[in-house]
This record gives sequence, C-alpha cells and structure tokens, in this order.
Amino acid sequence: MKLKNLIPAVIFILLSSLICTNTNAFSGSHYIKNPKVPKYLYVIQQNNLSAAENTMIATLQGVISDKSDSQIYTLNKNQPDYKIWLEDLKKNYGVNYIMVDDPWYLLNKFEKFIKGYVLYDNFSKKDPSINNACSLAALKNSIAIDKSIESKAKAAGIKMQQDCRSTDKYWAYNNLWNKGLNHSTVIELSPKRDTALRDYGIMSKSLVFYEDDPENFSLRNKVFGSMKKDSICLGWGPDEKENINSASQNGVSVIPADWSYNLTVLSAFPSFPITQKNETDTIENAASKNTHYVTFVMSDGDNQQWNLGSNFGSSKWYGSPKRGSFNMGFSISPSLYELAPTVLKFYYKNASSGIFKDYFIVSPSGNGYVYPSKFKADSLKPFLKRLNNYMKNTDQKYVSVLDDRSFYNKKLWDKYTACSNIRGIFYLDYRRQDDYKGRIIWSRGKPIVSCRDLLWSKIEENSDLVKNINEYVKEGYTDTSKSDAYTFVYVHAWSKSMEDIYEVIEQLNKNPAIKVTPPDTFMELIEKNVKHR
Repeated sequence: MKLKNLIPAVIFILLSSLICTNTNAFSGSHYIKNPKVPKYLYVIQQNNLSAAENTMIATLQGVISDKSDSQIYTLNKNQPDYKIWLEDLKKNYGVNYIMVDDPWYLLNKFEKFIKGYVLYDNFSKKDPSINNACSLAALKNSIAIDKSIESKAKAAGIKMQQDCRSTDKYWAYNNLWNKGLNHSTVIELSPKRDTALRDYGIMSKSLVFYEDDPENFSLRNKVFGSMKKDSICLGWGPDEKENINSASQNGVSVIPADWSYNLTVLSAFPSFPITQKNETDTIENAASKNTHYVTFVMSDGDNQQWNLGSNFGSSKWYGSPKRGSFNMGFSISPSLYELAPTVLKFYYKNASSGIFKDYFIVSPSGNGYVYPSKFKADSLKPFLKRLNNYMKNTDQKYVSVLDDRSFYNKKLWDKYTACSNIRGIFYLDYRRQDDYKGRIIWSRGKPIVSCRDLLWSKIEENSDLVKNINEYVKEGYTDTSKSDAYTFVYVHAWSKSMEDIYEVIEQLNKNPAIKVTPPDTFMELIEKNVKHR
C-alpha cells in the first residue's frame, strides 16, 4: 500500500481506538459493539469445514474479537456479499487479511485467549445443547465443541469447562440468565444454525435460545418478559406472527438475522452520520392535474442477513444491471448503522443518482420488526427516540410500518410523527400488505400512506400491475389534490426482481399520465398537494 493511501487508514484506526473504549463502544449505542477494531483478519471458508468445526471457529471468533487486533472472518458461498465487505475493509479501512484452510491452525494460533471448551452434542441438528453451550461459553471465555471433535480439541491442549449434553431448551435461561448474560440482547437461533450469529452471541454475552414447540411458547415469553425496556432479539423463530406478537408485547424488537455472520468484525467500526444522494428528481413546484404518481419499494429490508449476505451483489436485487435506469425505493435495516456501519456506507456510496435515483427508507417497523400497536407502552417512547436519532444520522425521512389492522390508529401514528425526523409513514398490513388500497390519513400534518398495489408472484403479476395502474388513469385518478392519484407499490423480493420492476415501468412509461418517482418525491408531492383531512 502506498504511503498516501496508508495515512487515512492509520488515522481511521487511531480515531476508532479512541472512540471504542468499552463494550458499548460508542456513546448512545444501543447495540453491543466490538470495542476492538481489527487490524488484520484470518479468513476461512465455511463450506470447506464440518458443522462442528464451523461452530468451533464461530465461537473462537467471538472469544478473541475484543481481545486481539488480529481477528477471524468467515466466508460462505451461499452468502457471497461478505467477500465484498471484506475487500471494502482492505481497500478503504486498511485491514489486510490472509486466507486460511485449517480451522485447527486458528485454534492453535488463538489458544492463549481461551480458557477451555464447553461440550455439546448436535448430531440430530435439533439438540438444544448447542445453544446452551454457546450461552455458557460466553460466560466462561470458552469455545463450544461438539462431541464429534472433542478428541481433537483435547489433543490441541484445550480443557473442558463444562458438559452441556443432555440439557433441555430451558437450561441456559434457568441457570445462566442472572449469572452475567446481558439483558438487552438475546439470540433466537435454531440448533440447525451451526455458525450464524454465534460469534456475536459469544462476544456480547447473549442468551442463545430457540422455541420450537407450536403449542408452548413459555420459554420465549419468559425470555422476552425478562429483558430490559426497548431490547433486541437477533435471529428468527419458526412462527412469524406469534413470535413478533410476543416480542412486541414485551417491548422487544426482532432483527431477522439467523443467517448473519461476522458481526464481531463488522460492528467494531465506528458509526458516523451519512447522507443520501439527493441531486436529482426534486419535487415539482405544482403537480400536474392529470398525472398518476407511482413509487416502488422493495420488500424485506428488515432482513439484516439479506442486506449483508446476498442483496448487494445479486443481479436480482441491488446488484441488478437495471438498477439506476428507473427511480426505486429500498428499505434497509437500521441495525446496520451500528452492527455493520461500513456496509451501510457502501450501500449509500453505490446508490444510483442522476436522471434516476435510489432512495432508502426505514424498514418495518422502525428499529426492528415489531407491531407498533402491540408494542409495550413504556418501551415505545425510547424506541421512537432512538428511531428519530437514527433517521437524522442516516438522512432517512420516511419509515415503513408493518402492523396488524392498525392503519386508522391515529393516536399511534401521532407518536411516530411527533418525531422531528419522521416526515411520513408507508403502511403495510400483516394479513395482506395492500389491504387498505392506497388510502391516506394524516397525523400532525404528515401523510400515512397505505400500500395500493403489490408486485408479487401469484398475487399480482407484472401484467396485472400494469393493467391496474392504467385503469386508475382511465377512471380519472389523476387529480393530484386527491389520494387516488398516488400508488405505492410494494415489491416482494423473494418472487420478483429488479428485472420485473423494469419491465413494469417500461410499460407504464407508455402512458404519459403516469410518472414513477422515488419514495421521497412521492411523499413530498402528497404532502404538498393532497388536501389534509
């Protein structure tokens, strides 16, 4: 590296070391961050390891993360974007790396940082002992070792701290919850996940649990009910609606992250305010009286794992060659601001601007996936205060909310819109996102806009959407002083791609009365022209 290129990286690392002085590395940080910025990384490919070796390396990654300038970073062929973030760290943050093939080499190299191992047996891929072992290992400064590789761990000179085999799913909560585990973050993770999140769970000293009984949610309710106000659950449960219900009722935000990796490394970097590219598509002074405005927002931005693992580089989504040829909205997880700030910055840096632009809004339903109407009352105020600060720091003005039949709950929206940095809400309903068919209500003079149409396979296909929007024009939905002249389209990421959106917009562009705008311009037009009721 040339000297002139090295100087910024050195300054960055020095600044980071001044800022990162404790587990919650930055003043006001809500997430537990790695306090030690890595200077060098040992990178290993997960696909070449056994499940047991992957768990060993992930837990080793967590143990050493806040103790060593040299840390571990993992790659996975199914999550290709982590290579992009790795190269970004090397190019823009001065973090060099070396590829390693042998997991036992890493164990030997970092042995001095660990006190031993906690034993588990996950032959069935259902045994909760892997989660119990990880919860205990966080307190024991140890790694988690499966019975299948115990002999090799012993041969490497690692001594057993405790045996977690034959423990049930309640064991870690009953025995460890009040013995040093943090009460602001938990990891909800299936025993099938041998690697994801386990590095972060060890570093943050988080309870790792999983509730898989559809008839009995007692463990999950106990965990969520014992947490601090406005807490976080990273991971995912087997039943979306009931899981989010339980979390919301206890003031816990859920971050879908059960395929997230390397949060120890990525969280180590400081979070600085960033701005979106806003050079083009400024609001029209007076909207035409014969125009129907449309905006598209891609779904599932709340999925941290998707933001980190495959969205950015995929030709289906953010990495599509079609991106930049039309105005587009993306929701993105606020957790990236603190847990992967270099990644969020990279998304912003590569956003399209010019004739067309990409615009980011907050993913459902704020700091994490919650149902705001069911969110614990004494947790909502700090939740919204934190959301307001995040939106200021990331130059995001609009938040998408996914809730259960609460569109007309004006008292709830008044709490959101009381926040100075929230200028409006894109509303989605749980049962079907477009249930309220584009209706608009007002809260403190700010628009709450419901989804009118979907781009979703087997629900509303490309040709259906084009037909519907053209019909709106035929029916006279072009008076921009009325809500009928505005269509918010929610795009289902798992069944539709950027190519589908491009195809739809190409057809819509044939109608001069239809104009596709980015989400911010769309909301500004509504605020400026639609009569407030």
